Amino acid sequence: MGLVHRRRVNRTMRAFAAVLGVVAALMMCGPTAGIAQAAVAAPAGDAIGIGDPHALGVVDLYVDPMCPFSGKMVQEQGDDIGRRIEDGRLRVNLRFVNFLDKYSASKTYDIRATYAAFVVADQSRSSGVAWNFVQQIFSAEHQPQEGGPTDLDNNQLAELANRVGAPQPAQDLITLGLPIGFDSRAIAANNLALLREFPEPGVPTIVINGAPVDGNTDWLDQLPG
Repeated sequence: MGLVHRRRVNRTMRAFAAVLGVVAALMMCGPTAGIAQAAVAAPAGDAIGIGDPHALGVVDLYVDPMCPFSGKMVQEQGDDIGRRIEDGRLRVNLRFVNFLDKYSASKTYDIRATYAAFVVADQSRSSGVAWNFVQQIFSAEHQPQEGGPTDLDNNQLAELANRVGAPQPAQDLITLGLPIGFDSRAIAANNLALLREFPEPGVPTIVINGAPVDGNTDWLDQLPG
């Protein structure tokens, strides 16, 4: 066996071992069922449940990772949303769609960011960590521009996960970029079908008691507490 061939085999074996390690971590750590307390975040079907399931204020929040209006809402209202989640006053069922994937530089940014958010919530089990990650990907500093020349690669998404305190298995899964545990394309498609049931299926949309509200309004004032 030649030296070059041996090196290729070694690299392949190392990569395969890394994949097995990440899969093993996923099997040990999640996905698992959500726990009914304010600090826990967990995937729930096609949504990420963030906050106390028994909170007086419960909303479904539809966003697109590339959407500048979704970014504007999170940037302007994200801290208030986070405080209400932390205080146990608000439960957010976060629903990602991928309207703008084709306008990202990679053509896959929406689904990769969605996957990253699901993994962070699932592995951290923390509403604080999960919402902080959402704020990071929608921040003015990190959200890619629609039609822009670049977006965030998997390593950069993993670094944002590290920044908010997501555990190492979450970072490894994001870096690996395989749909292990969550099919973000199917998740986005299912959420888009739900969103299109409303008269104006744009993002961000907040659904309160079954009624859609523009996310860039004072919708927080409509909630109890």
